[in-house]
Amino acid sequence: MSKQEFHIFNNRSYIDLYPVQFGKEICQPLHSFGPTKKQHYLFHYIVSGSGDFYLTEKQKSFHLTAGQGFLIAPDSICSYEADLADPWTYIWIEFDGLKAEHFLHQAGLSKTQPIFTSSQPPAESDVYKEINHIQQLHNAKSAQLIGHLYLFIAALMEESATKQISKHNDAKDLYIREAINFVERNLSKPISIDDIAKQCNLNRHYFSRLFKEQMGISPQQFLIQYRMSQACELLKDTDKQLKEIAELVGYSNQFNFSSAFKNHYQLSPNQWRKKMKVLDKK
Repeated sequence: MSKQEFHIFNNRSYIDLYPVQFGKEICQPLHSFGPTKKQHYLFHYIVSGSGDFYLTEKQKSFHLTAGQGFLIAPDSICSYEADLADPWTYIWIEFDGLKAEHFLHQAGLSKTQPIFTSSQPPAESDVYKEINHIQQLHNAKSAQLIGHLYLFIAALMEESATKQISKHNDAKDLYIREAINFVERNLSKPISIDDIAKQCNLNRHYFSRLFKEQMGISPQQFLIQYRMSQACELLKDTDKQLKEIAELVGYSNQFNFSSAFKNHYQLSPNQWRKKMKVLDKK
């Protein structure tokens, strides 16, 4: 029987990048999983041994060994199986966030290019070291785990054999920073995508295309996710009433806010708040 351990990250108030769960598994020969489909990004790093990864939709298979890894992107159907003679041990992390797709693109990883090959052996790989830190520090403060997640992503971009050469564009970066700053400064107001585009002195269509290109999500998706993340912080860290929280994050009334929150998290604001209080006591 395979030996597995995993841990869940309970603080979802972070928005750019956050872990969902992470763990390690020492597999028995031919131990398999899937076909499976995930809502978030799931990355496995192979510490030792070997196995096969199957990209079901593309009918592709990859035989992978220590120092390699594989990415399961959201809505991608995949399966994987340990080798008969030399079954693998892997350490894995599931994560997401507004910038997750952008960072993975820099590492040359995507739904259609899911294989990671490191330029470093496992003993010297910062990718492995940082996932391992997260695994070992599962009871640490949220900020510490988030910090190691960013270091993992940085190592992934640095070590990947398929990494992209960053083409820095100051003008595009300036527009995105201005857009995000405008949202932060005016969160309590009923701002629209037209308002944000106007602040950047851009046509709405061009602004939306530029934002999606740089951030991996549409401005509307970003605005909703940002409002929800700020609402989570207020629900978790204050005793403010829902009506006040709704106004602080830009909703005209409590009903619209509660409906949007439940649609995003599948829990009402009050249910989410109660759940966080229970988790904090553990």
